[in-house]
Amino acid sequence: MKKIIFFLFILQILILNAQSRKQVSQLVDLCNVWGNLKYFHPEIATGKHNWDSIAITSISKILNAKSNNIFGNEVDKMFEIAGTNNAQEFVIDKSRHYYTYRNINHSWIEKSKNLTTRQKEVLKFNYSHPFQGINYYAQPNPNDEGNIITPNEKPYDEMKMPNTEYRLLGLFRFWNVINYFYPYKYATDKPWEKVIGELIPEFIKAKDIVSYHKAVLKMSASIDDGHGGVFPFIKESVAGKFSPPFYFQLVNNKAVVTKIIGENQYKDSTIVVGSVIEKIDGISVKKRLKEFWNYVPASNDGGKYRDLHSMVLNSKNSTAFLSGYNPKGKKFEVSVKLREANFLKEFLDFYEMTSPITSKMIDNDIAYIFASNITKKNIDSVMLPLMKTKAIILDLRNYPNTLPSYKMADYFLSEPSFYSKQTRNDFRYPGLFIYENTNAGSSVEMVGKTNSNSYKGKLILLVDYRTQSLPEFICLILKSYKNTFVVGSQTSGTDGNVTRMIFPGGYKIMFSGYGIYDVNGNETQRVGIPIDIPIKIKIENVQKKQDITLNKAIDFAKYGK
Repeated sequence: MKKIIFFLFILQILILNAQSRKQVSQLVDLCNVWGNLKYFHPEIATGKHNWDSIAITSISKILNAKSNNIFGNEVDKMFEIAGTNNAQEFVIDKSRHYYTYRNINHSWIEKSKNLTTRQKEVLKFNYSHPFQGINYYAQPNPNDEGNIITPNEKPYDEMKMPNTEYRLLGLFRFWNVINYFYPYKYATDKPWEKVIGELIPEFIKAKDIVSYHKAVLKMSASIDDGHGGVFPFIKESVAGKFSPPFYFQLVNNKAVVTKIIGENQYKDSTIVVGSVIEKIDGISVKKRLKEFWNYVPASNDGGKYRDLHSMVLNSKNSTAFLSGYNPKGKKFEVSVKLREANFLKEFLDFYEMTSPITSKMIDNDIAYIFASNITKKNIDSVMLPLMKTKAIILDLRNYPNTLPSYKMADYFLSEPSFYSKQTRNDFRYPGLFIYENTNAGSSVEMVGKTNSNSYKGKLILLVDYRTQSLPEFICLILKSYKNTFVVGSQTSGTDGNVTRMIFPGGYKIMFSGYGIYDVNGNETQRVGIPIDIPIKIKIENVQKKQDITLNKAIDFAKYGK
């Protein structure tokens, strides 16, 4: 009898799991159908129907389905609401190198086990006959053409903890925007068509604000993009809003204290600059990093570790028990009163991305420049006195100003040069991208000028995980100078102007809007800027305030090695 009961129990579990997999499969296809009509069908793409409400109704019926016919009926209702597609056929001329097609993937239609043959034909027709006007839901940014804005999506500001249907609506929105308008969709760790099936269960089972925020953070991180993220920040509900009263740097899965904030509150100065934190509340820093890893959007590991600084030593309690060792190696365990900090406000100071130095001479013929202190007004007064030096070390471990970034090449190039390639959305066909020179047709499509007195020495660029987006772009510009060398560790691998899409709950989800590549079309996203002289930071370097990246650059400038 017990064996029979056990068998029936196992059978019930198998049946429930099969039903759950079927439901997720149908929701995946529903998401695809909804996005197909939203961005390709002229009656839906022009905003004539409340497409959110259609999704909500269909999601609800599938979640509560009592029969297998519900999915097919809901798809047919969507087709009926959309009506006849009278758009002209759009034929992509694949013989032209002007386009890139690697983000276009409609194979889900044939792979679907839920759609009928007739439904598949309707969806294929929509793909080949897209609405080519201004889409109501996805439009080119008038101030940044080729980059997407979503001005007519309802924010549902009041829904801080939406019900299941609206949670899935938000996921459907995000997944489809990335599917059709994200330039680096092809470069995600997991194939994009598989991501939706993994995220749907996360959004369904999120029954409280913390689990919901975890699902949203995991969603934003799924694109593997350092420009990704959720605003306003929701990381605090996962990691806690209280952070230690000191700044630190993560090295080898440990936190090295770099600055004490406020008065030293520790008994006998237990924690000082150079102290190494190994555990918080008995949990190792390494384990905490692993715990939060999937909630942080980044293009590579360096970017992950950078942004994990804002979570790894946080707590939901106002005190924490920290353990580690001081600069002399003496072990400690101490209770620490934490503080409520504004990480965004403290960002530059935390990562030591500011400096009182604009430029200085390190040696008689070696100059150092801190890039973010260069402005349109002072660039000539900084650069012109350095033109006869043997080497210029440009520190890009900070965030420079935009306009001087293009002008900087004037001092190094003897003639104008192309420096980068880009991809941007062709809004006539979602998923199609135009491939061209960066800033094509503008005054900065090329950098540099005809200059017989251009710089002749070494240009050495200092980079690390703080080098993200604009400073990486500057690297591409300055690498057009043939005597440029890059010293440091992997950069963030994140480029292409930040785009923000509207997400239910009053949130905005961010991602890169352009694809940026080097002048030969090679990847920089996720990869970062190629390093000529790699540097590996050790705990003792941080403890002793040793800038081994700068030191190596100076040695290279002097001795060529």
